[in-house]
Amino acid sequence: MTGLEPTRSPAQTAADNDSPRTNVDPGGPNEPRRRRGRARLLLPLLTTLGLIAAWQLLSVVGVIPQEIASPARIVGWLAEHVQTVGFWTSLRLTLWHWAAGLAIAVVAGVVVGLALGTVPVVRLLLNTTLELLRPIPAVIYLPVVLLLWGGTSTTAIMLVAVGAFWPMLFQTAYGAGAVDPMLQDTGKLFGLRPRQRLMQVTLPSILPYVATGLRISSSLALIVAVAIELIGGVPGLGADLAKFAANGVYDGLYGLIAVTGVLGFIINLGMERAEHRVLHWHVAHRGGST
Repeated sequence: MTGLEPTRSPAQTAADNDSPRTNVDPGGPNEPRRRRGRARLLLPLLTTLGLIAAWQLLSVVGVIPQEIASPARIVGWLAEHVQTVGFWTSLRLTLWHWAAGLAIAVVAGVVVGLALGTVPVVRLLLNTTLELLRPIPAVIYLPVVLLLWGGTSTTAIMLVAVGAFWPMLFQTAYGAGAVDPMLQDTGKLFGLRPRQRLMQVTLPSILPYVATGLRISSSLALIVAVAIELIGGVPGLGADLAKFAANGVYDGLYGLIAVTGVLGFIINLGMERAEHRVLHWHVAHRGGST
């Protein structure tokens, strides 16, 4: 079909040029969120690197004494000893003490916490006793446990379990006590048996509390594991720390402190990511990845 194009007046052309145009963000609507996420990662990293650089500079100019190893000395020691069997053996033992003790604490804390939060008689009988025992540090029990098992892995595992037990216990008990009674009544109306109500109503409701308790307990378990190894002579990173401190091996001392700190950071980060993945449906985790 042929024909002449309609002629546009100069006024129409000028109006088209002056009209606002919508710019499409090439990154899409999620780009601002991604930028904020990158900023949250980069700023702490840059701050940490700046502090390490300042530490190194102050060590070089002599402000920090030689007994406090500089970052360069720590990295040099780690580069040399990370290839040895002894380093990995100690790391493996510490991780074993941490994992085994934490597993015992999680199981015991969830079971006793459920009973404490859902059975009034159990709460009446045990609440006061547990509140009295909770402030006692796990290290206090070390002399008694050493008499029973000596400086073995069993000693470390048992005391790690004691130290990590309390956050799991009380978080689970708080969660079980906070379950909406209307949910329980609705389950009864639908004919759910007590075990079904436990699995389908109570446990999903307390899961955020349990996740918080697990994150707290995991960090606390590592602290207790290293402390028991340090004080009780149980083989692991803590025992190596005590040996280096006694012999003035400052590079190794601060090197293992750095390893323990990185280990704790990785454990906490892993727990946060796992919590976000498992509880993606919860209102606290709907806004984006942590």
